[in-house]
Amino acid sequence: MSFFKPKHVKEGKLLLKGVRKFVRYNRDLIQAEQGKNIEVVEGEFREKLDDPDVTKDALDKAAVELTEACERAVPTYKSSMLKENLEVIFVAVVIAMGIRAYFVQPFKIPTGSMQPTLNGIIAHPHRQAHPVEGSDYTEPGRLGQIWEKIYYGRSYVNLVSEGEDTILLSQMKEVKFLKFFTRTEIPCRSGRVYTVSGNKDKVDDLITNAVSRNQVVKKGQPIARGYVDTGDQVLVDKFSYHWMKPRRGEVFVFVTRGINGIERNFSPSQRQGGSQHYIKRLGGVPGDKLKVEPPNLYINGELAKEDGFRNVMSEKDGYKGYTSGVGYQLAFDLGDEQYVALGDNSGNSFDSRGWGVVPRDNIIGRALYVYLPFGHHWGKIH
Repeated sequence: MSFFKPKHVKEGKLLLKGVRKFVRYNRDLIQAEQGKNIEVVEGEFREKLDDPDVTKDALDKAAVELTEACERAVPTYKSSMLKENLEVIFVAVVIAMGIRAYFVQPFKIPTGSMQPTLNGIIAHPHRQAHPVEGSDYTEPGRLGQIWEKIYYGRSYVNLVSEGEDTILLSQMKEVKFLKFFTRTEIPCRSGRVYTVSGNKDKVDDLITNAVSRNQVVKKGQPIARGYVDTGDQVLVDKFSYHWMKPRRGEVFVFVTRGINGIERNFSPSQRQGGSQHYIKRLGGVPGDKLKVEPPNLYINGELAKEDGFRNVMSEKDGYKGYTSGVGYQLAFDLGDEQYVALGDNSGNSFDSRGWGVVPRDNIIGRALYVYLPFGHHWGKIH
């Protein structure tokens, strides 16, 4: 998933906010004709901003026209005030984007390929299907849920049937709310649609056993029940790799651009979204010879020595060792600018064993620190 839009597009959106603010503050000074002119020029600017092929020069020209339309609307208004406000916003954005582009980038882990070192999104189902009355299912109070949301990133789901109906599980689908939030719709034969926060596969994990078996529910019967813990949110150090080489054993983030073995498994919507970001442990660097002999990993003929590898091979504390798989590549002889990416949750990780090596140009940086939530892996990543 691509995390960033082009800089000129972000600045364009900030300009629109500034224009709206300007119009509100000067509504009593702007004549009707000038107001309509601003709306027309603003509409043209929005069209260019929504055009995925718009160039920076074209957007800059439209931005100048929009700014001048605002200045002309209030002849006595000191244009420097508008410019100063916009410049403050732009400088703040440039600084923030500069930090993210060259130093530190936040990254949220969506999958469980690095568990138990790092958590992806985890659903914890409560499979009992008693009616609400007489059920032994309990949730923390409101304050308790707020605390767990902060500490664990935890969200509770307790979806109960509003009437006798048939749940159409095969027609569950994800929808976007306010463009940023994912929700899952659960339709019924009656036409009723239940909506639950979260992506489809995690909501599906929370469906009660009774609903999974026959899909027919009575009023008051639970449909989905349990809680979901958000994935660990980490800070990625993008600076160090500009002056030092990636080191074996580090947890690192890379983009999937040009790695054909990954991209051919993407859905059409994922391909349209551009390159995705993956997080794995750096298993091998240029010149290394790797071999997976479950549950062990051998590097240059010796058992891997780095702590991260040893944890996986120990088969303790949630680690299950390195695994093989049908069609998986279990030996690597790395050339220049080639790296191997391995998930700590080897049995459930789509990594270099399945799609090959990571080119040096794809590497973003090393995962440095878990900053949210506080309750699982907060702190430095090892």
